[in-house]
Amino acid sequence: MKKKKTIFAAFVLLLIVVVGGAVAYFTDVDEKTNVFTIGSVNITLTETNWDTTDTTPANGVPDASEGLMPGETVAKNPAIDNESTKNDAYVFIKVVVPCTTETTPQEIFTYTINTDTWTELTGSAVACTSGGTATHVYYYGTGGTLTVLAKASNDTTPTSTSKAVFDNVTVRNTLKGTEGLSGNKSIVVTGYGIQKDGLASVVPATVWTYFSN
Repeated sequence: MKKKKTIFAAFVLLLIVVVGGAVAYFTDVDEKTNVFTIGSVNITLTETNWDTTDTTPANGVPDASEGLMPGETVAKNPAIDNESTKNDAYVFIKVVVPCTTETTPQEIFTYTINTDTWTELTGSAVACTSGGTATHVYYYGTGGTLTVLAKASNDTTPTSTSKAVFDNVTVRNTLKGTEGLSGNKSIVVTGYGIQKDGLASVVPATVWTYFSN
């Protein structure tokens, strides 16, 4: 019997690392017990250019992203490290963007995908709802082929890091003050990693479904 393991890391302007591991036991008809250690996937979602400087920490918003105006751009470059020493991995990033409250809502923030290394799974996109969010899912790879992030050579240094899915975000320049823009607006970026070996399929859209199984 084959088992797959998935791990996800979530990043909502701050870094969270999730680590997983498991042991599986198999017994044959002669009552012998065969013990196997199953390798884990350990990814880290990083944003090396995100400025966390906050001179007014009470409001919980970094200075660089506070009081933004339409058309203003902030550095934000989500990328994924594979820190597992056991498994090569395929990785995905999900981006959830807040929307305006118009009759035909728009995403409040825009960004440009680095399409030389990341591709959107258009079939997994969720369009804006008024006052709600829009969702985009991207796989690391191009042309329908996932790119491998190699396992780490040691416990402290990832062997490979993905390129950032995008490099900055911009406040949409067509916004009006009547479009529900008051209060904090969060872009939620979540990283997902799955072991490379033993998958029933390596089609990006199919692999993405494994995270909900």
